[in-house]
Amino acid sequence: MARAIKLGTNPKVEALDVKDFDVSTFIFVLLLTIGGFVAIYSATFAAQMNDRFSQQLLFGSVGIAILIVMALVPVRWFSVAAYPVYILSLGLLVLVLVKGEVVYNQKNWLALFGGLRFQPSEIAKLGTIMALGKFLSADRKLTRPFDLIVACGIVLLPIALILLEPDPGSAMIYFGLLFIVLLWAGADLFLLLTVVGGAVVAVLSLFGKTPMIISVLSVGAMLFFFFRKNLITTVVAFSILIGASFSADFIYNHLHQYQRQRIDLLLNPEMDPLGGGYNIIQTKMAIGSGGLVGKGYLQGTQTQLRFVPKQWTDFIMSVPAEEFGFLGSLAILLLYIFLIYRSLAIAASVRSNFSSLLAIGITGIWFLHVLVNIGMTIGLFPVVGIPLPFMSYGGSALITNMVMAGILMNLYRNRRVMY
Repeated sequence: MARAIKLGTNPKVEALDVKDFDVSTFIFVLLLTIGGFVAIYSATFAAQMNDRFSQQLLFGSVGIAILIVMALVPVRWFSVAAYPVYILSLGLLVLVLVKGEVVYNQKNWLALFGGLRFQPSEIAKLGTIMALGKFLSADRKLTRPFDLIVACGIVLLPIALILLEPDPGSAMIYFGLLFIVLLWAGADLFLLLTVVGGAVVAVLSLFGKTPMIISVLSVGAMLFFFFRKNLITTVVAFSILIGASFSADFIYNHLHQYQRQRIDLLLNPEMDPLGGGYNIIQTKMAIGSGGLVGKGYLQGTQTQLRFVPKQWTDFIMSVPAEEFGFLGSLAILLLYIFLIYRSLAIAASVRSNFSSLLAIGITGIWFLHVLVNIGMTIGLFPVVGIPLPFMSYGGSALITNMVMAGILMNLYRNRRVMY
């Protein structure tokens, strides 16, 4: 990155300036969390599972307290703690492979006291963001192969451990995070778009050979037209696209049976309407039946009659969509848009390179979670177990997101500090 890292002359004065408290981020986070409480209460009401709602209230209260602490601690702590937090998160990912609990064919939970569990992959997201930001802020040049390889390795290492659980949904979030941070840090756009184009071609190749050929030619032509690279670079790019297209079948055939089923059901959920496609079909019905203003709170038939299993987790968005309709869904989407825009503005306004990279990493995590979760709910993405930030039930995700929000607020408060 072009900006140099300098020592601030008076960071304590900045830190004590009360007017720099980021009210906007705090309000967006608070409203989304309250929306999650409302939706979880409705989703668990008919099932008489009040413990889920009570636990989420506890997680939210603890999370808000942690958010405030993270917003007030010295901003330099994040840079100092970057590598230790990353190493700790890697250790937890290894530990979960050894002593983790298997839930839905995935060994990704560690047991705590009192029957509580937590998911190390959530904590590892923060550790990965911090370590990647720390490395890239040290005057790295992503045009140098060594710097690019190390930056990718920081993200690929937790991805490898997460895939061993296996948890492809979380791994997908890490891949997206890597692309966003590298793009923000100034990596070659042609290279990044070639990799993304390869992923697109691989997905389209699952629809048959004709879509594969069309996608390879289309993506390749766009890259060549917009970037006008030399012959060797163009040939390499086409080779990546062709290799990605032919590797899709190989990867698909080596997935677990339940993973292949999720892909098949994404393409055609009606093939198993009472089995693997049940959740997607029922969720779409819940969203569609909400209409413009919804059926009323606690009046949603899909929700209250429990047609969507465990609706309080990954499919939480279908609750307000059914009970508050399009307008309720739009209100939630706008809150997410405002929050992501706010975090993006903070990433652009801070003076420290590390702060900027940390903020864009947090922005990327939230954006990818919202995109994949809502896309999954309406049938655009396979069901991969990605929670909706601040709204889905679960302590690990909620508290981790609260920590990220607190860090973001801290970065805004110290946006004029160079360190």
